[in-house]
Amino acid sequence: MSPPEDTMAQLPRPPTAHSLTLQVNYIWGKFRNEIFSKDADGHVTPLYDMHFRLLKPQLRFIRVVDKAQIAKGTVNGFSISGECMIHDRKLTLKPLKRWKTQYNYLSHALDGVPISWIANSSMTVWDFVCVNSVTQEPIAKFAVNLWALKNVGNFYFEKSAEDIPDGLRDEVVVVGLTLLYTMTSRINNPVQLVGAVFAKPGKAEREEDQTELELENGRQGGKLKPS
Repeated sequence: MSPPEDTMAQLPRPPTAHSLTLQVNYIWGKFRNEIFSKDADGHVTPLYDMHFRLLKPQLRFIRVVDKAQIAKGTVNGFSISGECMIHDRKLTLKPLKRWKTQYNYLSHALDGVPISWIANSSMTVWDFVCVNSVTQEPIAKFAVNLWALKNVGNFYFEKSAEDIPDGLRDEVVVVGLTLLYTMTSRINNPVQLVGAVFAKPGKAEREEDQTELELENGRQGGKLKPS
């Protein structure tokens, strides 16, 4: 699941002492993940709890400070796409490729800017890299520990906590974890091999852009007559 060569330059630089780092720990016996920030001095601040459910949406994200549910993540049983509901706004995680870990969506936190997530792996780490599709600038990396029993992984942002809006931090965490469990399902669920065959990968589009394209295709195909 390595990314194509032209994406290698997009991989984030090693985090600096000022970069925001979030750690994800699985809590055995409680069926949930805890996500907290960790500064250079080792001080931790709990930010989110992520609860697992058997029914859709399987992932629920709770903000620790006020116990409010801020997001949901859905892992599909057949389709290889994914869905998130963040602050009551839906995000569709659309695959860019059928057989590679490459997804994109239109970011609400960045006013509709298309965002791509591309993964590559080694024997110990599975890196999910979040990139601004327009500027090709990296935003964050979710480094997943393949063999760890407790520390699921770490989010490494390019900027410091002060320079990252809460909405963008929320979005990166929710999408990153939803993609992780979407890909885990794809690896372990043979039904999704069929789902990949029937998938329609491509760039995420705004609904109005998609409607306009469908109308244009209809005109070209003779299905619609100009008024």
